[in-house]
Parts: sequence; structure tokens; C-alpha cells
Amino acid sequence: MKAGPSQPIKPPRHAMPHTVPRNTAPVMPVVPPPPKKVAALVYHTLIVVAVLLALLIAAGTIYALVFRNGTEPLYSILAPDTDSPTQAPLTETQVFQLQENIFTGIGRLRAVSVDKPPITIVVSIAFPYLPEDRAFAEELATKVPEFRNTALEYFSTHSAVELRQSGEAAIKTELLRRYNNLLHLGSISVLYFNDFMFID
Repeated sequence: MKAGPSQPIKPPRHAMPHTVPRNTAPVMPVVPPPPKKVAALVYHTLIVVAVLLALLIAAGTIYALVFRNGTEPLYSILAPDTDSPTQAPLTETQVFQLQENIFTGIGRLRAVSVDKPPITIVVSIAFPYLPEDRAFAEELATKVPEFRNTALEYFSTHSAVELRQSGEAAIKTELLRRYNNLLHLGSISVLYFNDFMFID
């Protein structure tokens, strides 16, 4: 018996290995980017909010400058009724303490007299002013060094005896005249000495 050509033997169908495909993880759906219309809407909304806030701040500032100028302050120091017949007249120290708007930028000065040896004069100079007059208030602040030097120069050219003989009222009058000569946008009406003493 003549053998025919040999043919490959196929494995039985049930014997074929079962292969599991790789990369079997579920595929996540791709989220499309937000449409351009939404981003533009958010952008324009933020701009409108910023403009409204700016307008609100500007309106508040204008109201404060225009309509609140003549109103009462949030707090004030009330002086006693000086017209009452039972009320004693106020001393200068009491007036100084009751003043609302006192310029105290000059501070306490320690001047020396022309005496040999010199005598130390301690003085605190202050005066009332209107803070509503901003230009004048700013000028006062810039003149503080000149106010101090003027007072120190005045006391350094007088002896303690001369100053005592002149008296406090005359000294204030002279310093007031010199201070007003330094000013251009207003004038000081009165000077107060919170401290005024001679130290030998």
C-alpha cells in the first residue's frame, strides 16, 4: 500500500489554547472641553462685577466728600455750659483740655536762656486750628521745625529775669506774631502753654 503525502495533523478544536486579549481596561469617555461661549460668559460676568464695585466705591467717596462735610462728627468732646450763671469761667488749661482740634505738633521744648550759667525753660506750645481747612493744616505740619526753632531762638535771646518780667501773656503775643509771619495760607488766633516753667 502506497503511502500518500503526509499532511499536518491539526490539534483538536477543543485543545486550542484560549488567549485573553491584553489591555482589557474599560476606556474612559473623553470629556470635551467647555464651549467657548461659557468661558466668554464667565469672563464678561467678572468684568461687570468689577465695574460695579468700582462704581460703588466711587459713589461712596463722592457722598462722603460732598454730603458729609457739614454733619456732626462721630464723637466730640463737649464743653460745659459757660453761659450758666453758676458755672465758673474756664481757665486757660481747661480751655486747652476741652478744645477738639488742638495742634500739638510742636511738642515740648527745652530752651536755654541767655544767662550765665543758662537757665532751662520748659514749654509746650499748642493752638487751635480747623482741620477742615486741609491746605492750612498741611502748612502747619510742614512748619513744625520752624515753629520749634523760632521759640528756641526767642527764649535763648532773653534772660530768665526778662522773661519773668515780661509775663506769659507778652511771651505768647510775641511768639504768635512770629509764628503768623511764617504762615501764608492762614493764621493762628491764640497760643496755649500747656507747660511753662523755669529750671534753675
